[in-house]
Amino acid sequence: MSMHSIVICRLLLLALLMSCASVRAQDGSAEQIRQQIARLQPDLAVERVERVAGSDLFEVRLKGGEFLYTDKGAEFILHGQLYQVRNDSAVNLTEQARQEVTAGLIGNLDVADMVVFPAAETRARITVFTDVDCGYCQKLHGEVEALTAAGIEVRYLAWPRQGLSGNTYDTMVSIWCADDRQAAMTRAKRRQSVASATCRNPVDRQFALGQQLGVRGTPAIVLDNGEILPGYMPAAQLIALALQAQQ
Repeated sequence: MSMHSIVICRLLLLALLMSCASVRAQDGSAEQIRQQIARLQPDLAVERVERVAGSDLFEVRLKGGEFLYTDKGAEFILHGQLYQVRNDSAVNLTEQARQEVTAGLIGNLDVADMVVFPAAETRARITVFTDVDCGYCQKLHGEVEALTAAGIEVRYLAWPRQGLSGNTYDTMVSIWCADDRQAAMTRAKRRQSVASATCRNPVDRQFALGQQLGVRGTPAIVLDNGEILPGYMPAAQLIALALQAQQ
């Protein structure tokens, strides 16, 4: 679909939403925008409303990580990507906001709940949603030594692709409950058996976080700036991106 067609579709969507709006907020206060959205769509949980810098638009962040954009009266509502033209190039403001949210959520996690392969001298970190039975996750794990040697700390979160049951899930619980998580992770990634174990563990919470952040497959690699890289990439390329995310 061309960019022109996308714009037309979005304009049509706006027209449809306008026709459904029977009550209009009188100004651009965050609370009135919240109320207007609640009247139109009660099941949408609004987390934050902020004015988009340098514009008359407001960004509405929903619980679950989605974004809406509205005018000061909440008469026009757009669900999609918002771009700003700067110096003849388009900056994706929605992606910037999403990365900010992701970085905050990952930054608030307890490192003690991760399986961490530290670098001798940390220059950057990657946080990886992983599945021990995923071939590309196994391939990435084979490059952990190269990553840590380059100063990249590797931190694993559990994201069993088949969900919260089955052999992979059980193995990942066993890893997080192992006395030596690093060794258990490496055994599993080498397709070796891991001693069965159970305990209070963060696997379910980490899986839910991945879903909230839009993870759909593994590995999903989160850089320090909140950018999510879907899928495997060679160590050299990943090192460069991880270091670039520090700038």
